[in-house]
Amino acid sequence: RAPAAEIYLSVGTPAGLVTAGDIFAGDRRVRVMAAPLDFGGAAGRAVARIQPAALVIMETELWPNLICAAEESGAVVVLAAGRLTERSFRRYSLVRGFMASLLSRFDLIGVSGQAEKDMFAALGAPPERLALFGNPKFDGLLESYGGQDFRRRTDEWAWKLWGEGPHGPVIVAGSTHPGEEEAALDAFMKAAAFRPELRLILAPRHLTRVEEVQGLVKKHGLAPVLSSAAADQPLLRRAKAAIVDSMGALPHLYALATMAIVGGSLREGLMGHNPLEPAAAGTPLMFGPHMKSFAAEAAALLAVGGAAETSAGTLARDIEAWLRAPDQARAAAEAARRHLAERAPAAPALAAAVLGLMFNRPLR
Repeated sequence: RAPAAEIYLSVGTPAGLVTAGDIFAGDRRVRVMAAPLDFGGAAGRAVARIQPAALVIMETELWPNLICAAEESGAVVVLAAGRLTERSFRRYSLVRGFMASLLSRFDLIGVSGQAEKDMFAALGAPPERLALFGNPKFDGLLESYGGQDFRRRTDEWAWKLWGEGPHGPVIVAGSTHPGEEEAALDAFMKAAAFRPELRLILAPRHLTRVEEVQGLVKKHGLAPVLSSAAADQPLLRRAKAAIVDSMGALPHLYALATMAIVGGSLREGLMGHNPLEPAAAGTPLMFGPHMKSFAAEAAALLAVGGAAETSAGTLARDIEAWLRAPDQARAAAEAARRHLAERAPAAPALAAAVLGLMFNRPLR
């Protein structure tokens, strides 16, 4: 719809600059640049030089000087896939007047979920400029999980976990927070009483907690092994519990799991993590009642029978139920993948909204 458009893609880290440069090396319309520093007039100079028709901010990059300079230049200003954590919301709430003024400069605030919409509204965003689009980051999940490189790395993880021979059942608790590892360990110990070959992989949300999680595993009478350990012997053949201590492993572990527990959902005060990742992996998944950040995704999966809602108190029972009825677990996984395949992508709607604003056409 805008074949002559010139796109400047700004990134905030040296690694991001290299990665973006590689991705768009063959696209003459896209110019990759370092994001301007948001002080000392750098943002204003960047806007004056580029003279953008639109500034599209992704997710959380609320740089005040850049936003103000773009809006004052006459550019359309859009927040796409806007996200807020409870922590950032509390921090922004301390300067609500400033945030309301900053958010009023956006022509459109497109958010990923209802939780974010409510938080932006509470910070003073104009309600008529708030719209729920979903997150375009998830549009290509099925394709990425089915790609050749993904399958190759998953096979490498399978070898590291099990080596040759049959793979036993394994539960992956992904992106866990304090209090959730204990619940997963308690449930695992009960389930392993009737399935001794069962294994558990804990992937804490923050790698700074790996040592703490090791201590929790030992308190349950288990000898933990780290995912980075030397592969002189397959990890899950020498230990009943493994802890992920590196980035990037979780999608591949989801793909190898018998079932997945989505972290950030079992304890009050948390907001949940993405349930679509294990769904894309074709893995039976369950999550707790606290899924505010992914409320729409969680509700949709439950509605089609593509997930099970559990809790810290019922986790052992729910795990055992699926272990005893693998056909039911597999049916849930298939329903989740069908839902993901039929899910309307978010990126086209966001792009249409941005272009509609640029060309003074109504949003659709």
